[in-house]
Amino acid sequence: MIYLSIGSNLGDRLSFLQLAVGLISYRISKVKNISRIYETPAMGFKGNPFYNICVEINTDLRPKSLLKKLLDIEKYLGRVRSSDRKSKSRKIDIDIVYYKNLIINDKELHIPHENMHERNFVLYPLLEICDKFIDPRNGKSIQTLLESSKDTVIPKKVEQKVYIPEIKKVIAIEGLIGVGKTEFSRKLSEALSGEIILEQFKEINLEKFYNNPAQNAFETEKSFLELRLDQHKEFKNKKKYPQIFDYLAHKSIIFAKKTMTKFEFIKFQSDFNNCSKFFIKPEVVILLDRDTKYILKNIKKRGRNFEKKIDFKYLDLIKSEYNNWKTKTKFMLFSLDLKKSDFKNDHSIFLIFLNLFFKN
Repeated sequence: MIYLSIGSNLGDRLSFLQLAVGLISYRISKVKNISRIYETPAMGFKGNPFYNICVEINTDLRPKSLLKKLLDIEKYLGRVRSSDRKSKSRKIDIDIVYYKNLIINDKELHIPHENMHERNFVLYPLLEICDKFIDPRNGKSIQTLLESSKDTVIPKKVEQKVYIPEIKKVIAIEGLIGVGKTEFSRKLSEALSGEIILEQFKEINLEKFYNNPAQNAFETEKSFLELRLDQHKEFKNKKKYPQIFDYLAHKSIIFAKKTMTKFEFIKFQSDFNNCSKFFIKPEVVILLDRDTKYILKNIKKRGRNFEKKIDFKYLDLIKSEYNNWKTKTKFMLFSLDLKKSDFKNDHSIFLIFLNLFFKN
């Protein structure tokens, strides 16, 4: 029974609450319970009204280790706590209200939170999720604390909700070559504290393929299949989650259908089916999309020699097969249109996509 208070009064308040809950779920512990959102004026300083929630988690982390991880999440979302401890507007604020029945008072940490019994924006959402909890300092219930609170502000319930994300242990990122799969996987791995698995390839095979696709398609896809198979066997018994692959092993079929002769495809499909039982099945596939002309521009910009012969016609050919595959696949898909966004260098843009993922 660990209870946290989360608030935001800068930017998109709802999104920051959702991001905080999602990051807590992946980095610390799945959120067991969550209150409705309550809106209240800023307390003790001039600023925008706050959105506030309380959540319940359960973790083996000791209080100070938990605090460090919560501060890391705040920092990731754009807040750095100042040393003067003065109240001010912030994108996100995460406080430990109760940690089981512990009482801690030192320079770094006060548990229970020293002012929570005087703050209705904590007590109202707290009452929703732990009405029977007894404050270890005074033996009072949350209801009793609320009844004796000197705070005269009555928090306003907000219709919008923050969702508890379903934790995915295995995630695959997929999309056209040049769409940004690897960079998106890196950013997602950083956000979720996951293990990233990058696709391996033999440059010489790709160079031969792009020089003569019709002649070398089978050899190229066979090479990819063997590398993917070895990699999946390696990671199958690893217990660090989430595992984030910057490819879907089943993409072999997507490409093979468009690049091989009918006879080659039948043989390759048989080989693939024999290997498929060894592949780690992702719980969700994040399918990235961008305008084909923009993708081609990105490919030319990165300047790989073996990609020089990739053209609009080839990309459009593969994109049509992806679109066909989307209508038939049994994988859970989360489609994401990246448009022309620079999520690699603009953290705020990536947070928009991350927020969508947590709500999906």
